Amino acid sequence: MKNAFAVLLCVICICVAGGLAQKGGKSNDAFAKFVNDSIKAQTDNDANWMKNNLADGYVEGTSFGTWIPKEQLIKDAGDPANNKFTKNDISEVQTQVIGNVGLARFKEDYDALIEGQHRARTIICSLTAEKQGSSWKALSTHCSKVE
Repeated sequence: MKNAFAVLLCVICICVAGGLAQKGGKSNDAFAKFVNDSIKAQTDNDANWMKNNLADGYVEGTSFGTWIPKEQLIKDAGDPANNKFTKNDISEVQTQVIGNVGLARFKEDYDALIEGQHRARTIICSLTAEKQGSSWKALSTHCSKVE
């Protein structure tokens, strides 16, 4: 009887773990799409996407050692004459969802005009987001130059 109970308990645990893993998979897929949409919004100067998908307290730490709040990013997106990408290649994207927090790491190789200054470099970035209801909100992004 004890052996049958132990086997039944193991089967239940495996089923529950499998169900949770599938849920995490769907959540990670949705978060990976959010990360790709975020990068596309930056490249395309999509101010509406930024307004709707960056948290109110969102701050970006740049590879030039500056902090850029959400409001400045939206303002810059509205000025494509001084802010535009001519190249933005993303690679090595890794995403992970832990509870309602999404973490992304990626490499970015870009050539752009940012606040009127030409900038081109390769950087590594991390993005942190929170799932709020059925959607994701980016909380912060930080990038560092690859030497």
